[in-house]
Amino acid sequence: MISNDCLPKKSKMKLSVSSEIKTNELIRQFNEIFPYLRLEIYHKGHEMGDAAHPSHLSDIINLKQFENFEIIPEMTVAEVESSFWEKMGIQISIFRKSGRTWLESSYTNYWSLEKQNNLGKELNDFMNVPPQKYKS
Repeated sequence: MISNDCLPKKSKMKLSVSSEIKTNELIRQFNEIFPYLRLEIYHKGHEMGDAAHPSHLSDIINLKQFENFEIIPEMTVAEVESSFWEKMGIQISIFRKSGRTWLESSYTNYWSLEKQNNLGKELNDFMNVPPQKYKS
């Protein structure tokens, strides 16, 4: 679920990750907050992002004791990936849009999601390429 907390300068978005959310809904909500980033969820080596895989996270959690958490713009890519793995046993990757391609953020894993998304926006504005919307 996406929520807005009022702050003086801008609205702060957060995304609640729980076992009840469907994988495709989580990806769609992530894309609404970060239109220049892409979240990929993996289960048994297969990417679970498209509408053909409307599984709940509970169907793919690999831990007996799991923990819900929130994603906020100040988190780094490394922190988000680590949270999914440590709290749910789920492997994910985050990619940044650069023109018409998606780049894995491995060299910039310690940049915040907000910084990554802003860089993606700047590159796409420069190249005159619109953000890609997730289709569920």
